[in-house]
Amino acid sequence: MLTKNLIANIAEKTGMTKKRTEEMLSAGIAVMSENLMAGKVVQLQGLGQLEIREKKAREIVHPRTGEKQLIPAKKQLCFKPSTLVKEAVR
Repeated sequence: MLTKNLIANIAEKTGMTKKRTEEMLSAGIAVMSENLMAGKVVQLQGLGQLEIREKKAREIVHPRTGEKQLIPAKKQLCFKPSTLVKEAVR
């Protein structure tokens, strides 16, 4: 689903204008991004939780050449779905 489709669907269900819905969605995304960058977990009731996890640096062996390579440490956005979402997918 594209953002414009999401905005249109939310506007239709709530009776708000598309412009106002877009502003609300943008503000929500901004707040979630700020909290994630601050190291907090963002929990969306009924959907799941988002968090940024630190992945450690690791060494791998290239399968064709056999040479060792170092993959540097990085931060990764992780999503853990709620049990309601897990059951709906099954």
